[in-house]
Amino acid sequence: MLERLDKSFAHISKFSADIAHELRTPLTNLRGEAEVALSKQRPAEEYREVLASSLEEYTQISGVIDRLLFLALAERSEGCLERKMVNVGDELMSIAGFFEPAATEMNLGIQLAANGDLCMSADPVLVRRAVCNLVSNAIAHTPPGGTIGLAAYKQNSAIRVIVADSGTGIPAEHLPHVFDRFYRVNRTARGHRGGAGLGLSIVQTVMNLHKGVVEISSAPGHGTCVILEFPLVTSA
Repeated sequence: MLERLDKSFAHISKFSADIAHELRTPLTNLRGEAEVALSKQRPAEEYREVLASSLEEYTQISGVIDRLLFLALAERSEGCLERKMVNVGDELMSIAGFFEPAATEMNLGIQLAANGDLCMSADPVLVRRAVCNLVSNAIAHTPPGGTIGLAAYKQNSAIRVIVADSGTGIPAEHLPHVFDRFYRVNRTARGHRGGAGLGLSIVQTVMNLHKGVVEISSAPGHGTCVILEFPLVTSA
């Protein structure tokens, strides 16, 4: 009983620290913009610009809170999954279709290679979230004319899901840390504000819950490849 209470307090403390860590900057920006806007009378167009900028910050804050809540709940779940039979090929096709408009707008191609009858027992919501995070990162860091590849295949007693891109790549010294919470690699992306450094932490958490493995390989100018290895289980 005491051990469970200690763990609960530890989770609350960590969550509070994470919130304080990540929200300090956007809240400071919002306050600064409001103070400047109210410092003197301004044209209506300037007020609209301030409101538009504030809306971006609110969206950023909302996204950070959503991701932190996911991580906090996942850590407390201690491996509880809502497993179903997931057709991996269908899932990747759905994800590719979801991101196709954004990729087309940035002049990127999405390539898909997965067997149509490849299935595994997994939590479909979490699988989709992990893969979507990877595809979103790939789109953000791949220059025009590049490609993003989605693939899946069975290897021994596991299903491997691959997300690869022809983007800017990650220097070797950053690779051991990219799954750490709030860790950011200084990578320039078109139209990309820079995330909260939580996307890959979520991917790692999803794989831990499935007792799987995530691997990443990358090099500057040669793109990035992430492999999610889901162990096959006999029951859904």
